[in-house]
Amino acid sequence: MAENKPVLISLVAVAVLLVGAVGYYFATSEPETVVSRPVAVPAPAPEPLPPPEPEPEPETPPLPAAEAVPAALPEPEAEPEPPSEPAFVLPRLDDSDQLVRDAVASLTRHAGLAEWLTVSELVRRFTVTVDNVSRGLVPRDQISMLGPDAPFPAEPTGEDGVFLLDERGYERYDRFTEVFTSIDARRAAEFYDLVRPLLNEAYRELGYQNTHFDEVVFRAIGRLLETPTLSGPIHLRRPVVMYEFEDPDLERLSAAQKQLIRMGPRNTRAIQAKLSAFALELRSLPRR
Repeated sequence: MAENKPVLISLVAVAVLLVGAVGYYFATSEPETVVSRPVAVPAPAPEPLPPPEPEPEPETPPLPAAEAVPAALPEPEAEPEPPSEPAFVLPRLDDSDQLVRDAVASLTRHAGLAEWLTVSELVRRFTVTVDNVSRGLVPRDQISMLGPDAPFPAEPTGEDGVFLLDERGYERYDRFTEVFTSIDARRAAEFYDLVRPLLNEAYRELGYQNTHFDEVVFRAIGRLLETPTLSGPIHLRRPVVMYEFEDPDLERLSAAQKQLIRMGPRNTRAIQAKLSAFALELRSLPRR
């Protein structure tokens, strides 16, 4: 309203001047003879003009339209997962020697085991050896590299045809026992599980089609664990070339069991303990 105040003051001033002029005219006029004549009625004062419309305020230029914001930002694309390493692929049976040799470092820290693996056809040799032991035989050709260098010691007792097994001969197998018992039973079982398909293939090559090689392994271990441990003197006979046990019960043992006895009671117990540990670890693995 402050903007319209000058306009109203001007209208009031005009009205006052008109009223004052009319009043002054009637007050100063002398009386005249009344003559009928039309009296001019003054036109009514014009109604005050409506106040001019205020000039429109300059329009504020519209703000630029904001860019549409999506309801939810798209989640960044997940980075592609790195390609998984391919599953381990076993080599062919004919090419498996290097795999066996490479695994030695994870089975034992004893350097002697590597010396036994310089021959070829390692998986086939192992399979034949286990099969022979399970049937009570000693596969001398397959494990010739494990045999001691010194000859079998026996001393005559003075009794006709009777010899005494020299206990000093047990020492010939100390190194074999030391290397064998240094093998980690758990890792050996895991490696066995890894190469199990190769073992089964090599076993089928021997002509066995309906028997799983695991059964042969447990049968061989069981036979060796049944071998008695002898602590006293052992008497022998030599009817021809080879020595035999004088005790018929010992002589009826399998060749593999008799070989274990010839290694001496301390070595026998150590080897049996390691075989038992290996069998327990092997049984804990799922059969494939």
